[in-house]
Amino acid sequence: MQLDEGVVFSLSDHLGRLAGPLEWLVVLIELFAIAILILGVVRFLGWFLSGEVLRRAAHDPGHQLNRGRLALGRHILSALEVLIVADLIRTVLHLTFDNILLLGGLVLIRSFISVSLEYEMRALETE
Repeated sequence: MQLDEGVVFSLSDHLGRLAGPLEWLVVLIELFAIAILILGVVRFLGWFLSGEVLRRAAHDPGHQLNRGRLALGRHILSALEVLIVADLIRTVLHLTFDNILLLGGLVLIRSFISVSLEYEMRALETE
């Protein structure tokens, strides 16, 4: 059924007082994903600096930078999964064709990034 402003169906209209807290839940989930990314960058910085202190070749399998890249990759993958959860909730709350297209595009982009990171992480682990 078609409603005003292109909204096909808005679950938030039928949830009453529960809609507001669910919107805040989406924001909290997104903030959690950002925190995961920041933690990954901080940890990577530690690995990077310790690798620079040791001054070994960056392609050496035991180089701290490779360990840091693996850790950062894991954080990025985790944050992407958490962001997909937030997008799913938002799309269900405000179901429009635009939101569905946006969610589909984001999932495709994040899936491509995930596959690329997984490939790189496997390559680093086998070195």
